[in-house]
Formats: sequence, structure tokens, C-alpha cells
Amino acid sequence: MSSEDQKPEANGSIATIVLLSLASLSALGYALLLRVSNEFGSDTKAVDRPTLDMLTLFGALFIAHWIAIYFARRLPSTATLAVGIFAAACLFRGIFLNSIPMHEIDIYRYVWDGAVFAEGVSPYRYAPQQVKDAALAGGAPNDPTLQQLVELQASSQSLYESLDTIHYGHYPSPYPIVSQAVFALSAKITPDSVTTHRRMVIMKGLLVLMDLATLVVVMLLLRELNMHLAWSIAYGWCPLVLKEVANGGHLDSIAIFFSTCAIWLLVRSVRKLGQPTPTISAGIALALAIGAKLYPVILVPLFVAVWFRRCGWKIAAIGLATTGILSIALLYPLLGPGQTNAEIAAAVELQPGELNQPPDAANQIESDDGIQAFLEHWEMNDLLFMVVLENLRPQAEVAEQYQPWFVFTSDEWAKSIVTAWAKFKGENKDEQGAAVDQPLSSSQLKRESFSLARAITGGWFFIFACVLAWIAAGKEDGQKWCQAAMLTLAWFWLTCPTQNPWYWCWVVPLLPFAVSRTWHAVAAVTMLYYLRFWLTAQYPRPEALGTAYNGEFFFYFVIAWVEFVPILAGLTIEWLTRRQFFRSKAKQ
Repeated sequence: MSSEDQKPEANGSIATIVLLSLASLSALGYALLLRVSNEFGSDTKAVDRPTLDMLTLFGALFIAHWIAIYFARRLPSTATLAVGIFAAACLFRGIFLNSIPMHEIDIYRYVWDGAVFAEGVSPYRYAPQQVKDAALAGGAPNDPTLQQLVELQASSQSLYESLDTIHYGHYPSPYPIVSQAVFALSAKITPDSVTTHRRMVIMKGLLVLMDLATLVVVMLLLRELNMHLAWSIAYGWCPLVLKEVANGGHLDSIAIFFSTCAIWLLVRSVRKLGQPTPTISAGIALALAIGAKLYPVILVPLFVAVWFRRCGWKIAAIGLATTGILSIALLYPLLGPGQTNAEIAAAVELQPGELNQPPDAANQIESDDGIQAFLEHWEMNDLLFMVVLENLRPQAEVAEQYQPWFVFTSDEWAKSIVTAWAKFKGENKDEQGAAVDQPLSSSQLKRESFSLARAITGGWFFIFACVLAWIAAGKEDGQKWCQAAMLTLAWFWLTCPTQNPWYWCWVVPLLPFAVSRTWHAVAAVTMLYYLRFWLTAQYPRPEALGTAYNGEFFFYFVIAWVEFVPILAGLTIEWLTRRQFFRSKAKQ
């Protein structure tokens, strides 16, 4: 890859003109999207929001983005090119920063969490709904800390509106402490008198700064590995990244920055013959990434394998200890103990039964309920996991118009497998905790089928990640390590039950190292996720587009296949083509 990247065309003027034209057209596209975003405010009905216009504009921007990579590679890989790419990336983000988040409201949780943390209160102690309930109850809660939060939400109209808009407010915050620190910084620099929109823009501004810092690290990594700087467009001009950070304001830019830094430092640490200081730096960066969002923990096997196979067990031990100790310290506040129902009820002067509890909540509300609920229940925009899950989940109690068309197992088989899994886990118990041999309830079958699907897909991924890490670590080429990191993140995303589009942004900084060009199309295709909102609004009842489903289930059981099957087919075709090529070459 790198050798051909260093052979620009003799006449670079055409490539320069095309690149400047594409940058200008892209800036115009983001300006149009800025205008379109005004129709996504809270005062616009869901059925009237221009989702299709949004997706059309993003489709055009993706085409410009791919063409830009092609022509930029025809120019010399110089500092001038890097400055131009970075300047255009700043321009796009600057235009889009003031936009209203389109189909996204996660940022309201960030705003509230940041204000709480800036007040010196743990965002994991109280769910937003508890603060709202205490405020509605009137009077002074027995808990002075809760009273402090009630006064906080009343101190600023924008904070009150942010708290009121949070979805899944009955869960405490699921976001680790490094991200909370960024939220708190935003709260500290935001005046109480600003509007809700301005408060969001300030928060997004910090996240965009992390995003642009990632682009700089991508350029440094490309330089380190002697690759063409044009590949930085794959991240810097990616419309999905613009949508999810500059518009949606997703916190993932924090973890993406630290994880990309960690990979760059990993390459540098090995090239410096495994000296302890660079290794410790890489371990710290990886731990900060884990402390911002949990997903970078899947890169630990790769880092340890590279350190071990390239530098020896001592360096591997230093790197693993640095990453592990700091990660545990950063994650402890998220996973620490919480309050009991009785304590919370007393604090808000309500009876325990009146509390707004999440479904199937235990008697102890743990501070990790937010992250635990996400890991144990959330499913969205998936295909591979969904196919496994629905074939494990008995369908007898599912209404006929909502039954998946791709289930080929019988209910008897599914029940027997899930029951055996529950028995293996020791979950089939009576109220006294003694093991019993009786049929699982419907809720137990649903919960255990999800757990088993998690175990199947997660087990496959764990084996894949470890084997990939060991093979890549045996190579001396740093590009192979980056490619392994990219594949680890990509297949983790593909096998997860929750494949939100902004999660694919984790992979985008490493797309320059992808062997299969199909991976570059995923960012565009995954934006079909936003059709879910349009379909749900347009087709609230069954028989959507001639099917037995309503709009929501049409998305789950039809659009998900349109979204992922072409990607999986493209990856398979490319793999078979490369395999045939190498076989033919070996015979010559």
C-alpha cells in the first residue's frame, strides 16, 4: 500500500483543482445540512422531520469524500497537503457545530452529568429521574446531596430543560470518569444564563476539539508508518464522523482520541526497542481510552501480544500493569456501590413502591445500573446478533405480525437450549436460591436467550481477537498491527447487539490500514439506521410498505438486512478474490 502511495502523478494541478472543488462542495453540503437541522427541533413533529433529505445530502457528501481520497493520493504527501486537509476538516466542523442534533438527544445527559460532576457530586449516585421526582415532591429532601441537585436544576433554565429531556432517566449515568471530566469542564466554562442550545454547542465544541486532535494523531501515525497523508481524509472528512460529533455531539470522540493515541504510541514504543517509558505512555493512553468508554478494552490482547512477541515478557508485563491498574482506578467510580431503594425513597420522601424503577430491577440499585442495563438488555441496528438471538428466543408469545421471517428453529428446541443454558449458569432457582427443575417463565426465557446470544457472539469474537492479535504481533510491520486493531474494532461492532452508527466512528481512524475497500463503505451504509425514525413516524401501524410489520419492525427485520448483507457480501467476495490471487501467484 505505502509504495504506490508515494508515486503521485506528474501533473498534480488537476488533482489539486478537483480536491479544492470537492472541499468547497462539501462545505456547501454541510451548510445545507445546517439549515435542514433546524427542522429537527423539539417543536417539529416526528412525521414532519426531513430525514430523507438529511440522508440524501449525506449520501452526496460520502461520494465527495471517497473521490477526495482518490485524488489526494495523486498529490505529493507533503506538509502542505496535511495543512489543507486539516483546514478543510476544521471548516466542515465549524459550519456544522451550530446545528441542531438530528435524531439524537444523548448530549442532554452529558450536559446534566457535567453539571452534577462540576458540583462535586458523583453522576453515578442519582438517576436523573430521582432528581425530577424529588423536585416534584416539593419540600427539602432528607438527603442534602439530593437537595443540592434539586437546587442545581432550578438554578438554570438550560439545565432544567436538559434534565427534563434526558431519555432513560431512570438509569444512573453509564459514562466512565474520563468522559465525565470533559462534561464537567464544559459545565465549568458555560455561564448559567446561556440557552440550552448554546450550552450544547459549548459541549460539542470540546468534543470536536478531541475529534480534530484525533485527526492530528492519524496524520502522525501515517507519517510513522511511511504512508500517504491523503489517507487522513478517510477520518478527517468522513461525513459519519461529522454527523456524530459536530452535529450529534457524541462523547465517543474522547475515547477515539485516546485509543488512536495509544495505537500510535504502541508503534513508537516497539520501534524504540521496547523501552519502558514509551510502553508506559502507550499503556496510559489505552487506560484513558477505557476510562472514557469501555470498548477500547478489546484492544488489550493486541497490545499485550505485540509487546510480548516484539519486546519480551518484561515490557509486556510493564504495559499490561500500567493499563490494568490505571483502568481499574478510572472505572472504580462507575462500578462502585450505590444506594438501596429504602435510602432513595427516604431521601425523596416517597414509598419504595412509588419509585420509578427500571424493569426487573433488584432491591439494590447499584451505581453501575446504567452500564449494566446497556450490556444486558440493549439491542439496536444489528444483524448477526439478531439472527442468533431470534433463533434462540421462543416465538409462541410473539404476535404473528411481529415474528421475524428468518427464524428457522422450533420453539421446543429454543426452550430446551435456553433452559440448559440457564441451568448451566445456575439461574434456575426458587425464591430461597435452591436449584429447581421447572420451566422458565417468559421473562426468564427472554433474558436468558439474550444472555446466550451474547455468550455465542462474544465467545466467537474473543477467540477471533486473540488469534488475530497473536498473528499480527508476529509481524514486524506496524501497519499489520494497525490493521489488526482495525479488524478487532470492526468485527466487535459487527457482532454487538447494539450497532449505533456513532460506534463505527471507533473504526474510522484506522480505515487507512484496511485491506478490503468494502470497509470504507460501512460508514455510509450504517446511516440507514436513521431510517428507523422516519419509518416509525410514517408507518405506526402494521402493513408498512406491503409487509406485515409496522415501521419500527420493518426497520428491524428488513432494513437491517439491506444495511448489512451487502457489506458482508462485499467482504466475502474481496476475501475470496485475494485468496484466489495468492493461490495463483504461489503456483507460478
